[in-house]
Amino acid sequence: MTIFPSYEKGTFKYLSSPETRVIHTLCLGCNARCGIKAFSRDGKIETVTGNPYHPYNTLGQPISLETPLEKSLKISGSVCGKAKEISNYVFSPYRILMPLKRVGKRGEGKFEPIEWERLITEIVNGGRLFSHLGEDRHVPGLKDLLSDESIDPDAPELGPKRNGFCFMTGRLQHGRKAFIDRFVKYAFGSVNRIGHTDICGLGFRMGNYAFTEGEAVELKADPWSAKYIIIFGANVYEALQPGLNTYGATLAKRARNGDLKFVIVDPRAQKASAHAHRWVPIRPGQDGAFALGIIRWLIENKRFNRQYLEAPNRQAALELGNGAYVNATHLVVWDENDPRHGKFLRLGDVSSDVSKEEKDHFVVVKKGGDELVSYIEVKCAELNVDKYIEDGEGKRIRVRSAFNIMQEGVFEHSIEDYARFSGVDKETIEEVAREFSDHAPYASVCQYHGAGNYVNGTYAAYAVAALNALSGSLGRKGGYITSGGGLSSWKKGSYDLLNFQGKRKPRGIKISREKADYRDSTEYRKKQSSGEKTYPATRPWFPFTKGGLSVEALSGIDTKYPYPITALFLYFFNPVYSIPGGNRFKATLSDPDKVPLLVSIDIGINESNIYADYIIPDITYAEGHYGWLSPHAPAFKFTAVRTPIIEPITPKTRDGRPICLETFLIDLAEAMNLPGFGQNAIPGKDSRVYPLKQAEDFYLRGFSNIAENANLRCDDTEAIEFVERNYPVSKYKAILTKEEWRRVCVLLSRGGLFSPYENCFWGEAFKYGPKRFTIYNEGLSDTVCSITGRRFYGSLRYVPPINQGDPDFPFTLISYKQALHTQSRTIWHKVALELHPQNFVLMNQGDAARLKLRDGDLVWVKSRSNRDGVVGELRTTWTIRPGTVAISISYGHKGLGASSLKIRNAKHVMLGGETVTQGDIVISDQSLGKGINPNELSDLDYDFGNTPLIDLVGGIPDFSSTCVRVEPV
Repeated sequence: MTIFPSYEKGTFKYLSSPETRVIHTLCLGCNARCGIKAFSRDGKIETVTGNPYHPYNTLGQPISLETPLEKSLKISGSVCGKAKEISNYVFSPYRILMPLKRVGKRGEGKFEPIEWERLITEIVNGGRLFSHLGEDRHVPGLKDLLSDESIDPDAPELGPKRNGFCFMTGRLQHGRKAFIDRFVKYAFGSVNRIGHTDICGLGFRMGNYAFTEGEAVELKADPWSAKYIIIFGANVYEALQPGLNTYGATLAKRARNGDLKFVIVDPRAQKASAHAHRWVPIRPGQDGAFALGIIRWLIENKRFNRQYLEAPNRQAALELGNGAYVNATHLVVWDENDPRHGKFLRLGDVSSDVSKEEKDHFVVVKKGGDELVSYIEVKCAELNVDKYIEDGEGKRIRVRSAFNIMQEGVFEHSIEDYARFSGVDKETIEEVAREFSDHAPYASVCQYHGAGNYVNGTYAAYAVAALNALSGSLGRKGGYITSGGGLSSWKKGSYDLLNFQGKRKPRGIKISREKADYRDSTEYRKKQSSGEKTYPATRPWFPFTKGGLSVEALSGIDTKYPYPITALFLYFFNPVYSIPGGNRFKATLSDPDKVPLLVSIDIGINESNIYADYIIPDITYAEGHYGWLSPHAPAFKFTAVRTPIIEPITPKTRDGRPICLETFLIDLAEAMNLPGFGQNAIPGKDSRVYPLKQAEDFYLRGFSNIAENANLRCDDTEAIEFVERNYPVSKYKAILTKEEWRRVCVLLSRGGLFSPYENCFWGEAFKYGPKRFTIYNEGLSDTVCSITGRRFYGSLRYVPPINQGDPDFPFTLISYKQALHTQSRTIWHKVALELHPQNFVLMNQGDAARLKLRDGDLVWVKSRSNRDGVVGELRTTWTIRPGTVAISISYGHKGLGASSLKIRNAKHVMLGGETVTQGDIVISDQSLGKGINPNELSDLDYDFGNTPLIDLVGGIPDFSSTCVRVEPV
């Protein structure tokens, strides 16, 4: 049995050769988590199509997992252009293959190869590593940080010296995330594994974080059953997750069939506007105002779903077809002289004659009367309550329902005000509100990056999310829902991948101050005891946040606040390019006093790791990046898996392992004798302890746990033969028992485990996700801003963006992604670059005429923080709001081949060899540097050391408040 490349020769050309391999795996051209069916031969990738077993490649209608593999080869799912460029990405001539050490000043672009064992020794032990360059300093090694002594003896809450190690990650998915956390947090013991959620899309996530009390951050409208969707700042045909071939294509299909209407709320008429019911060209940063205008109209006109909001518990909501309820009827103590002010009234507050379990029950007013009862005792409660009651001790207190508090915040401004703020006429707000109401409960919203990634983003995204409460679409088919999560767990089974002997529990405050309260700090207490003003803090703290605050982490590193770091690792992270205002951090990364040791793990030399002391070459997702991924919102429940398509092309260590992230961390751990790595690392259910000396030792055991927990068969001969014939990972099958490997083959052969859409619902009600949503958030209300010293408002309220009224800079700048590009790395995609060689400065035609500018003109774009400006080519259009300038991301590179470098023995370092090198010079390709990077123009915060602007609630970086002027060259 040849399984199956030679079958029906000629039907599919990539199956015509017996040497062709077919692998079901996952794409990483972006973070959408689509499946791919990859075809490889002789170590090269021939092509990819979509995995027909995966719902993201099939508009949510995949073939059954029971479909025979041979039959599946006749079926191709869809993929986008980014997936098709996988070979150009993997085999970019500017990819680095050898470990590098800096041989010039940081940022000069001078490196030399370094032998692997010496690399490990120098990073672990430190020393006078750059004395030959005239740098008379001792570079600390990682070993110097292996101490439980306080990093600051005067502030023990900051944690141990171990926290001087900071590991920042760019694109990171589950699998490698678990591996990195194992090393950084649980073996080394540092709290500072910092993600990049903030620049990826923290804004809309913060709205959901407030709306769900932190239980879920990713919810979206269900495009498979919704009838009306308002899309806020989500580029659904070009850059959303799930991807454009999933979410966007489903919208397009259902809109064409007349089953769905969708509205685009965006300053730019993105491509989806062609099929949209209407385009609302909103003023940048004012999505919240538009949402609040709709909410006010719904309340004033009694067009909201009252029956749903009056349901005080989940059981009552389930009877209405919703899997979750809203806390709209729950009572809140509203008396500033009472220590309980802003907190929910509990049953124990009004009666002592209750059980221990009932004491913490929320309290509501029974519908049609004044009786105070537990929220679980009734199916319907009074919605709009503002009254005085006597508590259990006879004290008269004011209580208000969450709905009443929300309404007060919404009613602080009129619909006319919201129209003026948002730049959208009142009639449009009212029409959209009416249509939204007409389609309830199948009316919901989809929001993403553009809806809240700016300084007022938490409250803007909170208001957008709360629209779903008014329509009653929460937790139901066609509504606002999470995903169903994973189908099977990697964590435990025959192997315990979470626990190991000597595992550390990281402690202390992160350098980003995320999830830490300034009021608990030594800085606060010292000011308080000395009689100083306790506010503002030196820099903001963020107790109420989802986290992943890469911008504030770098700002903290720059200012050594709340402590200095000693070693910074960057993994697939290019902050200088990707952060709005990221150029500011060139000074940080180049300063050995602020970053004594800088290490990068990456596949190329970019705008950030050009400052690195050491660069470790990594593999691409075609060669590894093993992973187990659950779906994005909305709907679906699956565990998809990623395995290599081809063997790694990086060099091997002396014992035959490919140089990559995992090999690097394993060897560092063994050199420092850290727990959880090496010969005795992974506990088994059989009481044996197994090794972790290569990547597959960890990941294959994770796959085995998934397969075991899913009760997969171990006698599927077709799957076993298919995987062993086609999958490079099969060379490691001896890591597992024969039975474990056979189960894993079933998992790998389909690219994962996938459950049908309908299995996520009980009739109309969604089975998963939060069981309660909050239009009043007690935790938010209890949070004190570390800068102003004032409590945040616990419900919906209009928070204006920063001042945009500077006549010297009359345009507001926004950025966006094109369909063929992601943030940074797709600049290596040759076809995308041929189709779109550069980006443009998009301007409304009316604005251009007023400035006497024409299409194709070269123009200067300047901002308050970049008065030198950048030069770009103008494109005029009616598809952008007047007063707005738009520039797509992905262009304007200075790294990744766009600039020349000096590397000793360069032809052996660069994958392209002599095609991109001349002696020790890496020759630049000017096509990789065309266009402009809008992040270079972003405004900085003059109050905080000219670091990037952030939202004080959640730490959201600002992408939509920079003002610019445009001048002819």
